[in-house]
Amino acid sequence: MSIPTKLSVVLVVRDGESRIVARVEKVIVGLAKLRLDAVEVVVVDDGSRDATPEVLDELQQECPQVRVVRHSRPRGLEAAGQTGLERATGELVFIQESDASIRVEDLQRLLELSEDHSVVAARAESKAEPIAAELLRRLRASGTSADLQMEIASNVAETSCLQMVRRPHLQRLAGPRGDQIRLQGETLRTASLVH
Repeated sequence: MSIPTKLSVVLVVRDGESRIVARVEKVIVGLAKLRLDAVEVVVVDDGSRDATPEVLDELQQECPQVRVVRHSRPRGLEAAGQTGLERATGELVFIQESDASIRVEDLQRLLELSEDHSVVAARAESKAEPIAAELLRRLRASGTSADLQMEIASNVAETSCLQMVRRPHLQRLAGPRGDQIRLQGETLRTASLVH
């Protein structure tokens, strides 16, 4: 995999004192599993009124790859994502504009897409759904207890959405000839069992 020189991951948070440390740590561990070293995690605090600023200050001191940006008042998660994009320094910027955890699989899928340098931006959305009956039957026939495990896992239905933007292409799109660049979209659905 041909990885760009620097990646940025933008996480937005508002009043997330009890959640943000786990989210950031999950991203850092996931990036390490993908053997990505030149990364920064930009956390945009969208006007939190709880102890989130203090928690982020402490996290920033403990983790050198974490940078914190603050909105003095709530401006919305989309505005916070845009602030993170503007402040990020990586060639590839990954943005999560929700409080859900990032799935490492989504990050890996977007990294693979980034190998095609014509890709300007991409989005990976994952949602826990029931596993297809055909797959469960095959697993059960192989002697596994996957059907019981799937019942437990399907009770957690969290949607994760991660966006990737390639900064140089974004600058071209915003330029005077940006309207001449053809954009196209495609959707890929996959099912996976992870342990």
